[in-house]
Order: sequence, then C-alpha cells, then structure tokens
Amino acid sequence: MNSTSKILIVIVIIETLAIGWLLYDKFQQKTITDNINHKLVQVKSNKAVIEEELTSMSKKYDDLKTNNTELNEKLEEQKQKIAETLQKLKTVKSSDRFKIKQLQDETETLKTIMKDFIKQIDALNTENKKLHKENYEIKLNYDNVVAQTETLTYIKDSLSAQVLKAKELKAENISILTLNKRDNTTTRAHKFKKVKICFTIDDNVLAKAGTRIVYFRVAAPDGIILMNKESGMFKYHDREIAYSSKREVTYEGKKTDVCAFYINDTEIVAGTYDVDIFMDNNQIGESKFTLK
Repeated sequence: MNSTSKILIVIVIIETLAIGWLLYDKFQQKTITDNINHKLVQVKSNKAVIEEELTSMSKKYDDLKTNNTELNEKLEEQKQKIAETLQKLKTVKSSDRFKIKQLQDETETLKTIMKDFIKQIDALNTENKKLHKENYEIKLNYDNVVAQTETLTYIKDSLSAQVLKAKELKAENISILTLNKRDNTTTRAHKFKKVKICFTIDDNVLAKAGTRIVYFRVAAPDGIILMNKESGMFKYHDREIAYSSKREVTYEGKKTDVCAFYINDTEIVAGTYDVDIFMDNNQIGESKFTLK
C-alpha cells in the first residue's frame, strides 16, 4: 500500500469519526433540550396546580364564616395571605423553578392552616348545636313552668272569684207594697205616699257575719232617683251614687228578713218604678212596681 492510499484511509477514518462525533453531539444536545423542555413543562404544570389550589382555598374561606368575631378576623387574614401568594405566583416566570418551589411550600403551609381552621369551626358548630339544643330545652322547660304558673294563677284567680261570688249575699222573695198616707195599699199615683220593701237575705255560711247597711234606690219612670230629706249618697264600685233609703241589718249567716220604707215627699207620676237593693258593694236584688 503506497503512501497516498494510506493518507486517503486516514482521511476517511477522520471524517467518519467527525461525522460520528457530530451525530453523537447532536443526540446529546437533543436529549438535553428534551430534558429542559420536560422540566419547563413540569414547572408550568406545578405553577398551574398551585394557582388552582390557591384559588380554591380563597373560595373556601368565603364559606368559613362564624359568629366569633376574633376567629373571623383570623380567617380574613389568611384569605389575604392567599391573595398575596397568588399575586406572587402570577409575577414569577415559569422557568424560575426555585421561586415556584418556594410558593409551592407556602401553599402547603396555607393548606395546613386552613385545615386547622376547618377543625376549629366544626368544633364550634358542634358546640353551638349542643348549646342551641340545651337552650331550646331550657326555654321549653321555662315555657312549661310559665304555662303551669299561669294555669295555677288562673285557677287561683278563678277559685278566688268563685269564693268571692259564693260569699255574695242575695235578696230573695222581694215584695213591694205601695201605700197611701193611711198605710193602706194603693196603685194610684196621686194617692201614693210611701213604699214598703221587704225581702229575705239568703243563708250563706261563707259570708262574714255582722252588721251591714242595706241601700234602696227607687227610680221614677224617667230614671230619676226618688229622694227625701233622709236620702243621700253611698259608695258603689268606686263611685258615689244616690239612694232613696237605707236600713241597718245584723246578719249571722242565716236567712234574715228585712223590711224598709221610703216616704215620698215629691210629686209622683204614673208609670213603672224600679227598685234596686244594694249591700256589701253589690246589687243583691231588684224589683218593680206600677202606679196608675
């Protein structure tokens, strides 16, 4: 083999080696580029995930409201930190793996804090439900006590009213005699001089025994109360009203017969006259008589 052939062989070998090196170097560059692109895609993906997590946490904080003012302030502070982290994330380049890793760590911390808040709020809600139930039971018991008290008060008042009613005395067998000046009965208005009113007070063991005043009111057909020099006023249900005549009676709880007179000294007209009998601040009887 001559020198020329040797030189050609060497040149071919060198060119082959150069081509091989170039191909290997190109393959290496492609591998490096692919790795870089893969890492960039991964970084971009991580950034999107972080952004999604931060946005989701911010929305969840909107629903985490309580009746505790101090806790609400802390929730608002954490929501503000999420907003600040999200703003940092938007300004970071996708190729800045270090800063994105930092923000990812911050996001994990914020997630942990939010989980703690959720536990606190769940505990508060459970306690509030328990307190609400207890308050409801207390109110229910209170309402029952009030209802029972009102019922007892009503019963007591009713019994008191019944007792007072039972103590009231009544006038029975009321009879009216209209007399002339000779004490003979008459129904003539122009001859009328006096009226005799008799009745019986019923027996009542509940009524207090003792002396009482019986008042008589004789009303003319026009409603005017007949009065003479012995007539006057008496108190009835917190007001003063006129009486035609009165009579003192001693009552011992047994049937008691009572009679009283009203002597007329005024002009009398024909018509129907009303007679009302009062004692112990009650109207105990009523009757009528007619003059022609």
